[in-house]
Amino acid sequence: MQQSGILILNSGSTSLKFALYQLINAELNVIATGAFTGMPNNANLKIKAPTGQILTDLTFTAQDNVNHEVALSKLLPLLHEQFPDLNIAYAGHRIVLGGEKYTQAIKLDAESLAYLEDLSKIEPTHQAYEVMGARALAKIFPEIKQSATFDTSFHRTMPAVAEFYPVPATITAQGVRHWGFHGISYAYINRQIAKIIPTAKRVIVAHLGGGASLCAMLNGQSIDTSMQFGAITGLPMATRSGDFPADAVFYLLKQCNYTAESLEAELEKHSGLLGASLGISDDMRTLEQSDDLHAQQALAYFDYAVLKYIGAYTAALEGLDTLVFTAGIGENDAQFRARICTKLAWLGIQLNPEANLTAVNCAQAHKISQESSKVAVYVIPTNEELMIALNVAELYGLIPNSNN
Repeated sequence: MQQSGILILNSGSTSLKFALYQLINAELNVIATGAFTGMPNNANLKIKAPTGQILTDLTFTAQDNVNHEVALSKLLPLLHEQFPDLNIAYAGHRIVLGGEKYTQAIKLDAESLAYLEDLSKIEPTHQAYEVMGARALAKIFPEIKQSATFDTSFHRTMPAVAEFYPVPATITAQGVRHWGFHGISYAYINRQIAKIIPTAKRVIVAHLGGGASLCAMLNGQSIDTSMQFGAITGLPMATRSGDFPADAVFYLLKQCNYTAESLEAELEKHSGLLGASLGISDDMRTLEQSDDLHAQQALAYFDYAVLKYIGAYTAALEGLDTLVFTAGIGENDAQFRARICTKLAWLGIQLNPEANLTAVNCAQAHKISQESSKVAVYVIPTNEELMIALNVAELYGLIPNSNN
């Protein structure tokens, strides 16, 4: 008897990442992950087992023209061949923006895809390619039931004072609002918090990787998050500036030093850790190992921004009982966590140094604060692909809906 399979897709301009889940007795287990990279002209496909073993490694030429349709037409037969007892009947897509209409995961159809594609004018970097992936799958494998999980949905519980800007209604009507991102990760962490720390009420989660943001949660709901209208704002990131004054943008454009496109590229691709370190690196590990003054300055910028947002969100929450670190830096950089927690001693945080080191590269949640700490501090690994798979299974009635 075939088991139900759920394919999770993250479609990009030159890549197609995927994870394949098997549903057995209402439990989801990942059985393969991988990606097409270098699309369309220099495409490579790798399929890996959960152990990291490479199951498939294929390289394609420019003549193959591996667009999203071609990629999926090659991927699905390979997965069926590798896992013949699995019926891949469902697919879940990561889509950045759900807009005003979609505040939770949805089943995809022609109408919803048209609406989501139209949102590409607000989010041009990822949205169009994510929709393209869903359209491609519907065209070549129409029997597969599809759904979308949105990065913005988790933040639709923000109060109006956090979600809207004090600007004329004519601007708001153009779709300009505090959308917030990394919502799939925050939704997953929120579920883990409910299991691990059921008494947690006032929580700040720090999703810190190449892209970075913080989220303030009150009773399991987002009330604020550092990424704003787009993915450049908030914390300084690997190559993104974080918060940058609008009047400086106007000044640079008026001086004709930049076009809108070139200035956007500077703030998105050449700023953040990379810009502050004067090009040394966009990687925290490299900067932490460097004695260069500019590398240390970049780290100081990042730490300061994280501390500033934690302070602001503690005020917005009217207190703090739990701080969670997640994503690449949050999960794996013990030095960074120690620096932040030391600066937060005024909140009553007391770090357990041994637990902080043990939590590095660990697949399980770890409490890294001492029992006497007034704020509990945890490292909880995120899993966005599993969150999407859970949404798929809930939407199609394969498992009970958790209502989270």
